[in-house]
Amino acid sequence: MVNISGARPHALRITIALFCILSVFLFFDPIGFASTMNHNLAPPGSTTTVTHIVLFKFKPDLDDGAVDVACAKILSLKENCLRPNSQHTYIKSITGGRDNSPENLQNGMTHAFVVQFENTDDRNYYVEQDPAHLAFKKEIEPLVEKITVLDYVSGVF
Repeated sequence: MVNISGARPHALRITIALFCILSVFLFFDPIGFASTMNHNLAPPGSTTTVTHIVLFKFKPDLDDGAVDVACAKILSLKENCLRPNSQHTYIKSITGGRDNSPENLQNGMTHAFVVQFENTDDRNYYVEQDPAHLAFKKEIEPLVEKITVLDYVSGVF
């Protein structure tokens, strides 16, 4: 028979060492595992910035003046879109402009706009209910041939 009574101190030391190593990984994340996990799925009501990208292909027969007016109206949504209860603006920022990419991968899109919202509730209100935005969508509809919209939360893949 094998005598294992001397193995007990070693087993205890190994257990303590494993506990310490696991604690380091759990609390300090030395290999960056926790930072690569998808912790934020941006549920409704979250305070994670939502980026809303809108790409337009304006109809080719439009004059530049009509396109300029449409673009100015898009940019004015930042001031015209108001929270229903407070009547305060809720769009964090809007930027945009005419395509100038040399890559030739635009698929005909001529203009891009980036709208940022504080959270998904603001974005959802904008898309589904905001009277200023809904009126603008109807107004611009006859001017565009194609629209592409993408929304994302930075780092959520």
